[in-house]
Amino acid sequence: MNKNILLTMVTFLLLILLITPVSAAQDLYKIAVLPFDDGSIDEVWWGDYNVGSGVSDELVTALLNLTPQKFRVMEREQIQRVLEEQEFGASGLVDASSAAKIGKILGVQFLLIGKVTEFTNKTTGGALSLGGKGLGLKTTTSRVVIDARLVDTNSAEILAAVKGEGEKKQANISVEYDWNSLDLSSDEFRATNLGKALREAVDKVVKELEKKVTAFTPAKPKGLTALVAYADASRIIINIGSNDGVKEGMSFEVHKLLQVIKDPTTGEIIDSITEPVAEIKVTQVKDKSATCSIVKKFRSGLDISAGDQVVQK
Repeated sequence: MNKNILLTMVTFLLLILLITPVSAAQDLYKIAVLPFDDGSIDEVWWGDYNVGSGVSDELVTALLNLTPQKFRVMEREQIQRVLEEQEFGASGLVDASSAAKIGKILGVQFLLIGKVTEFTNKTTGGALSLGGKGLGLKTTTSRVVIDARLVDTNSAEILAAVKGEGEKKQANISVEYDWNSLDLSSDEFRATNLGKALREAVDKVVKELEKKVTAFTPAKPKGLTALVAYADASRIIINIGSNDGVKEGMSFEVHKLLQVIKDPTTGEIIDSITEPVAEIKVTQVKDKSATCSIVKKFRSGLDISAGDQVVQK
């Protein structure tokens, strides 16, 4: 009898461990972070030093490190591939409306966009002569300011406009860094005052975003959206699965984006031209993907390929 009770308890605990991760994953918000615009930074950074992309990478890391976890963050490579394939403009031209369109193509609920408005090292002080040698006694102020906007891709509404500021001052013997070669994701950069200021600014942004998302109840979407991840003559794999509510038997339409329409004056994305390609049906579901069969092809003459939009019927 005691063995049976113990076996029942162990089985129950195993079921809890198996079910909890799936439930938790279903509660996470899907978000994509676009490269931030660094065009308003006054200080010139020489070499191949993309401040905007580096800041967005740090935001991704901070979002993933939230406890408890709130977001499922789309990989940078997938975002960049979609931006290039759809020929979206530079990040400086992305507003709430165009961000919503990008977000729908990526299949996310939220898109994070913004600017790095300050990313500077300011040094004051002089040199002290000791035995004919100059010893720099200086005070360096490292400062980072980030303006971020969280866009609901379903409604194109800006849910939050958040500013994160970080500042570090240090009075010491000056230390020179080769800023041309420092990578924002490197431990060497994170150890600098500028790296610490960046982390402070990023943490403030993510903390405020967490508050906004926790208090936000998104409108119920009209239907699931996704992208084609793989396609052959008889099988289509899309980039959403059971974690997103996909079930066997669901029907979707595949649409190919033919052209993005931009305002000739502002360069803002104002519309898009798509063509329905086929109707597909889900036959197998995994956590992050679903395999579909082709129910029928439309008379468009277009083939299904990776990156095509998928919309639930």
